[in-house]
Amino acid sequence: MLTNNPYAQGGWHNPQNPHSINDQGWNSNASHPPTFGALPAFTSSPPTNLVFEFTDVLNCAVKGPGGKPYLVIATNQTSTTITKPNGEPVARVGWQTHPWVEVVNIINRQTTSLWLQLSSDLSYRTMTFGGRPYAWVPNGGSIVLSTTGPSPPEQLVRINRASNKVVMEITSQAIHAGLLEVSVVATAAPLNFTSPT
Repeated sequence: MLTNNPYAQGGWHNPQNPHSINDQGWNSNASHPPTFGALPAFTSSPPTNLVFEFTDVLNCAVKGPGGKPYLVIATNQTSTTITKPNGEPVARVGWQTHPWVEVVNIINRQTTSLWLQLSSDLSYRTMTFGGRPYAWVPNGGSIVLSTTGPSPPEQLVRINRASNKVVMEITSQAIHAGLLEVSVVATAAPLNFTSPT
């Protein structure tokens, strides 16, 4: 009778029952779901990558999934401006002696060297966003944004140069974390932050 109890089969522990078949509480890492077929088992799927294309990182309409214009990038001698297709401002990079960047409601105006700090060995740039550390790292012909810290790095964004465009692949996880706009800025304002003129 005790083994027919669906709660016991699911791994639930009853400390008040001396005949409980489970000595410990339910483990979320159990090899089977606690409902035994009543609901489908949860399987985590790999993150979905969305692709954004830049025909010219300094002057273009950034095309998102389905070729839909997502943002507009316009550059003159003193700045690069990123707007939504309706003209609403998203970000700006100022090309002065000390370049600066700002992303509306996300990053207050600050020097690009403070926003994306060069590592001590000069091989990558670090960025803190939402209290979490990230790194922009060259990887072959790409630049990759990855998480940093005690857990293994997780790739969130990849910037590649194709034949006549720049392609930015971003995971849905990165978009949900609010990294889309800052990734577009990092793509549009090349990560070495030299003036376009």
